[in-house]
Amino acid sequence: SAPLKTFRIVASFIIGFLFAGCTDNSAISPKQEPSPEHTPAEELATFQISPGLKIQLVAAEPMVQDPVVITFDPDGRLWVVEMRGFMPDINGKGEKEPVGRVSVLEDTNYDGRMDVSKIYIDSLIMPRALALVPGGALIAENEALWLTQDVNGDLHADTKTLVDSLYAGGPSPEHSDNGLLRNIDNWYYSARSRFRYRLNDGKWQRDSTEFRGQWGISHDDKGRLYYNYNWSQLHADLVPPNYLSRNKNHTPTTGIDHGLTIDRRIYPIRPNPAVNRGYIPGTLDKEGRLLEFTAACSPLFYRGTALPKEYYGNVFVCEPAGNLIKRNIVEEKDLLLLAHDPTPGKEFLASTDERFRPVHLATGPDGALYIADMYKGLIEYGAYVTPYLREQTIMRKLDQPINRGRIWRIAPDDWKPSRPTKFSDVSSEKLISALSDPDGWHRDIAQRLLVQRGDKNVGKQLTELALKSDNQLA
Repeated sequence: SAPLKTFRIVASFIIGFLFAGCTDNSAISPKQEPSPEHTPAEELATFQISPGLKIQLVAAEPMVQDPVVITFDPDGRLWVVEMRGFMPDINGKGEKEPVGRVSVLEDTNYDGRMDVSKIYIDSLIMPRALALVPGGALIAENEALWLTQDVNGDLHADTKTLVDSLYAGGPSPEHSDNGLLRNIDNWYYSARSRFRYRLNDGKWQRDSTEFRGQWGISHDDKGRLYYNYNWSQLHADLVPPNYLSRNKNHTPTTGIDHGLTIDRRIYPIRPNPAVNRGYIPGTLDKEGRLLEFTAACSPLFYRGTALPKEYYGNVFVCEPAGNLIKRNIVEEKDLLLLAHDPTPGKEFLASTDERFRPVHLATGPDGALYIADMYKGLIEYGAYVTPYLREQTIMRKLDQPINRGRIWRIAPDDWKPSRPTKFSDVSSEKLISALSDPDGWHRDIAQRLLVQRGDKNVGKQLTELALKSDNQLA
């Protein structure tokens, strides 16, 4: 409840003030260690990753700064939401300055590294969500939802139109709507939101839906939504969205917001003293390492084909406070979804660089797993910075520098980049064929483009596919 949340915040500040400067002697050494900025090459050397996989740099500052959302368009270009106004200093001064932007990155020589960047739109205030739509993009910024359109095809927004002034639930970047995930029912869903959106006959329609999660949202092959909360790493709906509310006489009490696991344990490979409640016993171990999730975000149900077969259907969860990404194996048991960590004691990906801040995940057209690394020392929003964290941040100079950021890719050791298919130029017949592709990204793009084109001539082929294909996903 709201009063309980207020009490927790106030109590946290009181305890933080009392404990500021007072530390457990066994943890003094790791808490005093400096945390210098690393170059991308230096950061690359800090990663520990699961066997058989490699991590590669895709882009870095100044090309990309403070990335918080990443997504690929039908032609394989990478769109990045850059929240450059987040915590410019320890007090958050300047966060309302219009310095945010959305950039489009492209790998023109197909070597796996982005070499061209275009600013699609700038002068944004704390942008936080992005969905690619016909002729442009939906963007959430300054607490509202906007439709931006690129009229002449030069990858620069020419118009910006208000869609919903009530999109955001509030100004706090930790507790405001985000996501804009297009599900297989053609509705766009957000985390921490009771709204969903759909383009219907050229107009944007808003509808109600169940409230879900905190930061980041994903879906599986059946259209069930996955999300989480900073302290609880993995939740999902047991049925596709809005199914249980179709009967006006039924009030759902189960099946929504189902916790897939109660396991909150994480295994960092470095001390993590600069967490908001590091002064509370049980938050850090004797070496100063974070014991449990405190900033779980951006769960991704992996539906790609580049990683080995056993990774398909896994859910990866970011923990930027612990400088790691956890892997969960998800299983269906009767009506329930269950998840477990396949390698307790060792994370899928972890770093000894305290500034490695994975905050968003995406699957690429190549089937690889992509990571938005905000690369920032201070990731706590100003309203929640305790005296303890303030002391840690200033003492260890984690408040500077700002406006860094990296995009990473995880792929098999023997993986090589390839030239992406330009799906925007593909015929409708080929898009129908792509509905049977083993890769979920390809199926999603094919469906999206077929719906957007509205070509009624393909009705017969689609009907045939639905009735006669032995591929239930198609």
